[in-house]
Amino acid sequence: MNSRHVAFICTLTVVFLGGLLTAGLIGQDAEDDAALGQTPWGDPNLQGIWGAGYIYTPLERPDEFEGREFLTDDEATSLTDRQASTFGIGAGAGGGNTTGRPERGTLADVQGAYNDVYTGRGTEAIATGRTSLIIDPPNGKIPYLPGVKEQWQKDHPRATDDMTDGPEMRGSDRCMGVHLPVAYGQAVTAGGHKRIVQAPEHVSIYYEHGHHGGAYRDIPMDGRPHPPTHVRQWLGHATGRWDGQTLVVETTNFTGKTRYQGATENMILTERFTPSGTDTLMYQATIEDSSAFSAPWTIEVPLNRLDNKDNQIYEAACHEGNYAMISILAGGRLSDQ
Repeated sequence: MNSRHVAFICTLTVVFLGGLLTAGLIGQDAEDDAALGQTPWGDPNLQGIWGAGYIYTPLERPDEFEGREFLTDDEATSLTDRQASTFGIGAGAGGGNTTGRPERGTLADVQGAYNDVYTGRGTEAIATGRTSLIIDPPNGKIPYLPGVKEQWQKDHPRATDDMTDGPEMRGSDRCMGVHLPVAYGQAVTAGGHKRIVQAPEHVSIYYEHGHHGGAYRDIPMDGRPHPPTHVRQWLGHATGRWDGQTLVVETTNFTGKTRYQGATENMILTERFTPSGTDTLMYQATIEDSSAFSAPWTIEVPLNRLDNKDNQIYEAACHEGNYAMISILAGGRLSDQ
């Protein structure tokens, strides 16, 4: 080996060791910044896996709690015990048996067991102790314009309705994925996690959504405008900014197909992600659409940090053209006959 080869190898070694040392220092700095609540480039650090848990608190305030914003401790315990005693779909998923397990071996027993495994129904009261996810208006109700709620319910049947008229009615079987804002407190999204990843001038969120198909969301933080109104997207077009420690995301340009709680393509969604301690992220979403609601309204859900080392988040898999949908529709036609 001549002197040129030796010099070249020595140079590579120095560069390699220097790279390792630099990477180690950068990694240490990143850990220190994370511990201080900042990214290496100075933004608030919201990175990690977050989840609301299996909450049963409804979107709107039940009539039995009219005029009351919070549950008492005894009421929260009683409701949690009631949820634990349900079987099958249960109260937390919009209906079903709420009196315990049906007679063992009956059709209702088998159906209930299947639903209890796959629905992901709520079992916990929300940590804030509220009687509804809606915190504004004060009555905990969606401020619908006259006739909007009735028309929306007619056009978008629930999972508990007969949904055998066509494939378009079976959104869960068509891999439609997440809607925004996420429908917390419902079986379809209960227990789902999200991962927030940050880069300079960008935030990305992955939404886990079981067999319905998850979603990736990119949020530019560079002040760019929304696209023209004729450009429509399933998750809308998001832009973000920092308000102190709070990530504020404004989303417009939705399609007319998602129709969150009756909203139209004119919906403006303003989300706020605010750290509350090291392991809680307070999520608020304000929905504004003057063609569907008489005033903006806001929901609030605390998100809990999950252990990144456990990495308990999974890519959502959904299969188009599954045979179950064909069988359901065929069964519906036989029933019609």
